Amino acid sequence: MRKRTLLLLLLCTTIATTTFYGCTSNATSTETSTASVSKSSVDTSTMFTDRDADNSYDESSSIQITLSGSGATCDSDTFNIKDGTITISKEGTYVLSGNLENGMIVIDAQDTAKIQLVLNGVTITNQTIPAIYVKSADKVFVTTASNSENTLTTSGTYESIDENNIDAVIFSKSDLTLNGYGKLTIHSDTGNGITSKDDLVLTSGTYTITAQKHGLEGKDSIRIANGTYTITSGKDGLHADNDEDTTKGFLYIADGTFTIHAKDDGIHASSSLTIDGGTIDIQESYEGIEGLSIDINGGTISVVSSDDGLNAAGRKDSSGTNGSSKDIFAVTDGAYISITGGTLTIKAEGDGIDSNGNLTISGGKTYVSGPTSGGNGSLDYNGTGTITGGIFIAAGSAGMAQNFDSSSTQGSILVNTQGSSSDAITLSDSNGKELLTWTPASSYSCVIISTPEITTGSTYKLTTGSTSTEITMDSLIYGSSNGMGGSNGGIRDFGGKMGDQKGKLPNKSGKPSQDHLPNTNRSEEDNSL
Repeated sequence: MRKRTLLLLLLCTTIATTTFYGCTSNATSTETSTASVSKSSVDTSTMFTDRDADNSYDESSSIQITLSGSGATCDSDTFNIKDGTITISKEGTYVLSGNLENGMIVIDAQDTAKIQLVLNGVTITNQTIPAIYVKSADKVFVTTASNSENTLTTSGTYESIDENNIDAVIFSKSDLTLNGYGKLTIHSDTGNGITSKDDLVLTSGTYTITAQKHGLEGKDSIRIANGTYTITSGKDGLHADNDEDTTKGFLYIADGTFTIHAKDDGIHASSSLTIDGGTIDIQESYEGIEGLSIDINGGTISVVSSDDGLNAAGRKDSSGTNGSSKDIFAVTDGAYISITGGTLTIKAEGDGIDSNGNLTISGGKTYVSGPTSGGNGSLDYNGTGTITGGIFIAAGSAGMAQNFDSSSTQGSILVNTQGSSSDAITLSDSNGKELLTWTPASSYSCVIISTPEITTGSTYKLTTGSTSTEITMDSLIYGSSNGMGGSNGGIRDFGGKMGDQKGKLPNKSGKPSQDHLPNTNRSEEDNSL
């Protein structure tokens, strides 16, 4: 009987910890992997199949292929070799080891075939072609054997193999899953690191990817359950984009450890982008995290960006390296940012958090440093901006400052005050009790601060460096927007109440429902494989 991943989860999960995977197989070379689940809008039982998580293989029944020079040796007739190209055409598990020069592994099987490639100490180098090319199959699993180290390199300019632009070290026209407990290093001097023209799924493993274009690319989706990723890319670090189908091009991260240096976006999705957990360190980016919609429900996330830290828009800015223009003042259908948990730290030269729709914060801890230029703000939303829980503190420029709006149920304070990157920001109550303190990473002329302790009718003191401001909360929102984002004109003397925001751009009707999320339901047969 075939079982869904959800059944596997229920059977294996302990009371103390919720995990995606916790069972072990009787097959050889088996290890387990866990991924903590936070509050999420995503049905994870449809995101990952049982076999996505299963990195085991029975070595005694697998087909062994030994790579050597421009060829390979094997006792089976399930593949052929010609001019350095090793073509696998039948379903099964293939264990590869050794070195291959100026050659590639091609999967060209029936569209019902499921094939597992186990990399057990593999080095493949070439100049104009992928190291692994999935031309035809139902689904391919690339597994790194435990304790193995594997390196795949394309050092030159990719040449056309067929009607597709084959421009990645691992390139797949079919669904592609990577897992295992070994290491995989990828070098792509002129293209992407790993590309799937369908779904790209990663559930475990250690990956170091250096790519001139995108690090990881999935046309229909990128789904990551766990693993360790070090990505240096000339374009996006993670790139899920489908301009033909708006229900696809989505990205989901359940857990994992990520270190990303990207010349374009750190993490990009053309539709929904959801982060439920993990440790994500985007050390360099144009826009840190970008999607049509962004849900952050958990994890520890750090973003450094030369433009927006978070951007819900679904298209590139005209100043991005990919170059299509957008109306920065337009409300985009389906665009929103929702933060329900986790710890998010942003250092942005553009807007810290920018939504072309609604912004909702109901939990977690969010810290925003920047921008320092007057043409941007720590907050920028074109619909509603609501805070109902969590901790939020931002220090940036005052010229385009925007506070949360009157739909909020948690107090928020916006104050015009000068400070340097060494000047701590501290909020205290009327009894002198310290409620919150934080030191931003850049200079600032405006502070926005919200914690559950801020209540109507109470008095607080905000200290920035050697400057203190007394604040009496006549209502939940203290200090209104400035610049393009609000209607009350410039920042005035913040020693008194400034009132709620009025006359903002037309609101969208709350946070969009999850109906726009991609249909990830699979057949029972598909979900078991």
